[in-house]
Amino acid sequence: MKTTLRRKICFSLIMATSFVTSCLAAADIELSGTRQLTMSHSLDWVRWKVSDDQKGHVDTILDEINWGTPSGKKIVRNWDFRLSDDDWANLVAQHGAAPEEEATFDLWVPSDTKVVRGVVAISSHGSGKALFERSDLRQMARELDLALFRFVGNPVQRGFWPRSLLFDMLEDFGKKSGHPELANAPLFLYGHSNGTGFSALFTSAASERVWAWVSMRPGSTYQVFQPRAAQVPGLVIFGEDDQFFARPSVKENLSIIPLVRKEYDAVWNFAVEAHTGHGPGENTWPLVLSFLRNSFEARVPSGADPRSGPVALNPLDVEAGYRGEAWSEEVGGYQDLEIAPANDFKGDAAAASWLLNADYANDWHQFQLEGKIN
Repeated sequence: MKTTLRRKICFSLIMATSFVTSCLAAADIELSGTRQLTMSHSLDWVRWKVSDDQKGHVDTILDEINWGTPSGKKIVRNWDFRLSDDDWANLVAQHGAAPEEEATFDLWVPSDTKVVRGVVAISSHGSGKALFERSDLRQMARELDLALFRFVGNPVQRGFWPRSLLFDMLEDFGKKSGHPELANAPLFLYGHSNGTGFSALFTSAASERVWAWVSMRPGSTYQVFQPRAAQVPGLVIFGEDDQFFARPSVKENLSIIPLVRKEYDAVWNFAVEAHTGHGPGENTWPLVLSFLRNSFEARVPSGADPRSGPVALNPLDVEAGYRGEAWSEEVGGYQDLEIAPANDFKGDAAAASWLLNADYANDWHQFQLEGKIN
C-alpha cells in the first residue's frame, strides 16, 4: 500500500532541528494511502456470487426501477449474510478473483492524543467524506482521544470482505503513525446510503469490536436487518422525502427497526428528519455527534488501554435507558414524540426506539420536534 504522511505545518523546516521537534509535536497526524483491491472484496460482488442458502430467503419480487412492479428481479429482504472470512476466500477460489480497482484510505489523529481510545471508521460513500472533514467532529475527537479513518473505492465503500481487511489497514496505519494501538481500538462505524452495507453488516460480523454504528439514509432498510448486531447501539436516520425511504414503502421501512427491537432486544433507535431528502444537512450532524459521544461514554471503559489488546466493551442493559415513540407516517413532518424511562413509557416499550440515556433522549426528542438540536 502506498502511504504518505502529511503534517499540517512546519514540514519544510527540517533543517532547524530544535524548532521542528516542537512544531511537529503540535501538528495533527494525517496519513493517506492507496491500495489495489479486487472487486471480489466488495459487497456487491459477494451478493451475486454467494449461494442461495447463504443469501437468505427472498420474500417478494420487485422492480428496482418501477418500484412495486413485478419484473423477475430479486430484492433480497434478508441481508443477514453469515459469511466468514474463510467462506469468502473459498468463494473467491471458486469463482476467481475479480478485476482490480484502487481504494483510498485516510487517517487523522489529533496532535495531543497520546493513546487513541477509539476509531471513528467512515465509509466515504455519499456524505462520509464531508463528515470526516468536519471541525465539530474533530473537536470531539480531540476531547475523547479518537482517531478518524475513512475509505473510498468500489471494492470497499459499500461494505467488504474479508472483515480482517479493516483491521489490517488500521494496523498498517498504526505503525506508520506511531499509534500501534489503532489495531485494537474500539470502533464507531458510519455509512450513508449503501454505505450501510459497511456500518450495519460489519457490526453484525464483528460486534465485539464496535461500540456503536450509524446508518444515514439507508439505500435499502433491509441492510439494517442484522440480528447479530442487536446488542451494539445503532442509529438509523431517514429523510422524510428521500426516494429510498419510499421503496418499497415508508410503512415497511418504518417497521424494520421496531421488529428487530422487539424480536432481538436490539439497543437501536431511529429518527426521521422532516422535509429532507437522501442527503444529510447541517442540522443532521448534531444528532450523530450526540449519539457518538453518549455511546462512547456508555460503552468504552474509562481505563481501557488498547495498547494491551482489543478493548472489552461495556454491555448495555436492554431494560435500562429511555424509550422513544415512533414517528408517524400519517402525521408527517416534525412531531412531539414521547420519551421516557422504559418503566414509565406509555407505548410499546419493546418496539420503541431504545435511547441511551436522558441526555441523548432529549436531543433525539428535540431533533424530531424541531429538526435541529440547540
